Amino acid sequence: MVVQLLVMSAVLGASTFAVGMLPLSYAFSKSHLERLSALGTGLLLGAALGVIIPEGIEAMAEANSNGTPTNRIAFCLVLGFTLMLIIEQLLAPNAHSHSQQGLPIPLSKARAPDALSAVEFDAELGDLDPEGRSPDHHDIAPSTATLDPDSGRERAFPLLLGLVIHGSADGLALGVANISKGVPGTTNAISFVVFLALILHKAPTSLAFTTSILSTNLPRPDCKKYLAIFSASTPLAAIASYAVFSFFGDGDKGSLIGMALLISGGTFLYVATVLQPVSNHAPVSGDLRPASRVLFITIGMFVPLLLSSLFDHGH
Repeated sequence: MVVQLLVMSAVLGASTFAVGMLPLSYAFSKSHLERLSALGTGLLLGAALGVIIPEGIEAMAEANSNGTPTNRIAFCLVLGFTLMLIIEQLLAPNAHSHSQQGLPIPLSKARAPDALSAVEFDAELGDLDPEGRSPDHHDIAPSTATLDPDSGRERAFPLLLGLVIHGSADGLALGVANISKGVPGTTNAISFVVFLALILHKAPTSLAFTTSILSTNLPRPDCKKYLAIFSASTPLAAIASYAVFSFFGDGDKGSLIGMALLISGGTFLYVATVLQPVSNHAPVSGDLRPASRVLFITIGMFVPLLLSSLFDHGH
């Protein structure tokens, strides 16, 4: 299980970094990114509703001989959702999404820096032009282009901080999913499903993250450093959560892992429904038609269920 987690973490970190490096050399079609984003949203929802939450409920039910602890189950789900709400709105307010485009996690748009304290980071993939480039990056004002690197770092850091926190929450889900293999009656289906969901969730986020920090006039070597930090956040959090729950979960392992899975399910639900909203009622929804968006989300939702049924022979 440790080796599997290390391999998954390495692949996840390397793929996130590799995809994030692409905007430094290539432009991407916004329509392709929108499709990938919709599919990733569906995968997050399917992983949470169809795999993570049911496994957490089952683990807690098996660990409690007096019946299913419904109050504790509900508390863990609400706790996970609330933690992400607090992180998004209070701990990293400059990295949250203001758009109703329904696209991936919040990205920055560099504003003309009349005052550095007034800089906002509120753009998303929806703010990229049809070829996937940031308009602000190409049409940037001369005063912005002459900013020194320190001002670029000052404006890009809040975005990095917010996404690192989100990445750490994703790592909790991956780490606990690998521990759940040790719970009687479970298999490796959940860890694979969570891994796949995170891979597709990270790809559009990583692309847009790099595009966004480029628009802050951050030097390219620093862009690579920021991308490396973001890419490492989820793998390191996964390994850390695996170690913590393995060490402290010996006495009541099933119940502890069940609670952790449910909390992770709550965080996934927040990301999929708030940060990447399923409903899209914006007047301009980009190049992806509503019917196509629904189709990609639906496909993504059922993929975790299909994979779970193929891998899981214990239920």
